Amino acid sequence: MNGEEKILELLRSEYSWEQVIYQIIGWEGLNPWDIDIVKLTNAFLRYLERLKEMDFKIPAKYVLVAAVLLKMKSEYLRSFKEQLEEGKEEVEEAEIEAFEEELFDEEGMEITPITMPPKRVPVRKIVVNDLVKALKKVIETSERRKRRIQDMRKNIRIEREDINLRIKLLYEKITNILEKIKGKEIGFSRIVDRWEREEIVNNFIPLIHLDAQQKITCWQKEFFDEIWIKKR
Repeated sequence: MNGEEKILELLRSEYSWEQVIYQIIGWEGLNPWDIDIVKLTNAFLRYLERLKEMDFKIPAKYVLVAAVLLKMKSEYLRSFKEQLEEGKEEVEEAEIEAFEEELFDEEGMEITPITMPPKRVPVRKIVVNDLVKALKKVIETSERRKRRIQDMRKNIRIEREDINLRIKLLYEKITNILEKIKGKEIGFSRIVDRWEREEIVNNFIPLIHLDAQQKITCWQKEFFDEIWIKKR
């Protein structure tokens, strides 16, 4: 079984993504103390693409790991390009300085030293343990975000159940009051126990739903006047 077949077997198994990363590093011959992030990313994506071609389901964590590796690869290449460009500028400045030294020495003039910009710190080496820790942190953050979204959805469902219950209770309350007074219509202020903002809203919202469901009819004789309610 060659390296690629072994990785595909890992991806099809229940093995963790960390084990897959370690295996890729080993089979690609990468230095664990100085990971070539470009080669690692390309290898990981190549194996995922192969898995996709074989119609295997790719775990969500592998997709997230691939996205992080791609970002790291992009940042590494950008930093490497900046260093190359800076190095080219330094070489050009050194050539100019050498030319000036030769010219001024011939003229017997004093040379003022040219201040060279400090060299950029080389791209930090990527150690496999640090890489795995960084990937774990991203995955944990993603999972926390996913749990928060799930909790929010649960709260929305609970709120929906709560409004349905409030609609039911308000309809029963309207029915009971109308039967008690032996009337056909009732004012909104009659069904609100306490004339406070929260209590008014808690009764007004289910009232609107009842009207939309055509279980009751609501009307006002004038704006900001009493809201009258009648069962249909």
